[in-house]
Amino acid sequence: MPAPTHRQWQVRLLVSLLVAGAFLLFMRRGGVPLLPKREYFEFVKWWTVPTYFASLLIVHWFRAWRWNYLLRPVAKVPTSRIIAYAWVGFFAIMMLPLRMGEVVRPILLRREGNISGSAALGTIAAERVLDGLFVALLLAATLRFVPRPPLEGVTFSGIPVQMVVHYGYLTVAVFSAALFVLGFFLAARRLAERLTAAIVGLVSQRLATRLSRMVGDLADGLRSLPDPKLMGPFLLQTAIYWTVNALGMWLLGYGCGLPMTPAQGFAVMGVLAMGILLPAGPGLFGPFQYSIFLALMLYFPEHDVRTKGSVYVFLMYACQFVFTSIAGIGSLLWAHIDPRTALDEAPASVPPPVSP
Repeated sequence: MPAPTHRQWQVRLLVSLLVAGAFLLFMRRGGVPLLPKREYFEFVKWWTVPTYFASLLIVHWFRAWRWNYLLRPVAKVPTSRIIAYAWVGFFAIMMLPLRMGEVVRPILLRREGNISGSAALGTIAAERVLDGLFVALLLAATLRFVPRPPLEGVTFSGIPVQMVVHYGYLTVAVFSAALFVLGFFLAARRLAERLTAAIVGLVSQRLATRLSRMVGDLADGLRSLPDPKLMGPFLLQTAIYWTVNALGMWLLGYGCGLPMTPAQGFAVMGVLAMGILLPAGPGLFGPFQYSIFLALMLYFPEHDVRTKGSVYVFLMYACQFVFTSIAGIGSLLWAHIDPRTALDEAPASVPPPVSP
């Protein structure tokens, strides 16, 4: 499969910009305050902003480091390279349109020469599904046990806030089913290879051989799932990553003048994690902001959400955008990665990822 041309990249970028523009238009028509008024910043306890920014280092470190436990069955990669590739991947997810950055980590690993792109993609699929299920369970727990005011008739920009609760519970079922599918795929690897070869072979034997090999490689990337010596540390670091993430969001909310509890910080994190699954333009712009506004509407009056909450959304987005950019660009330079090469190869080298 040939690499995409510059024109194809331009088309994809245009589509993503249209998506971002549609979100911007939707939020502007709904009166969503994307740029807080200057007087709203008077509520901010400014020491919480650099503290939240610093917490992102812990979040990014554990989010990247735990990938090592998924890779061990298929490749030996130095921890420093794992961190660098992961941080570049996180930067790509934020910056590239329509979550196309998900394939950057597999491509960077494949370029090492000791792992196939499909096997690397299998580790990403496992990470995404486990992450999705973990945070969906956290969100469901907060929605079930954290007190909130009645939501009947409460809307934000025309969207019923009660839908957030239903969506939160639904994600548990979706990611539970996804984990079952991965487990079945791992257990029935040979069957999947044979079915792929038989079905695709009706059209092209050469393509069938290639895709069958990719199916086997993808299953290799899932081999850490049944190993408790690998899953134990992975899940522990996953818990640390999400916990620090939620507590940082709570601290920033407190710093913006919102009477937020730590449990509500977990709820905000969960709604945000589920919300950015939607297609978005560069920078995850649109779904990022709107998800946090909806999460705040679960617990706080609309006036507070549109004033103090608008500052909270603005500062969180700015901190995450700046930190992810610094970490990603710094890792590109440290690892001597040419981003143009990775982008040219990525869509052509691996199949679409399983996104959380």
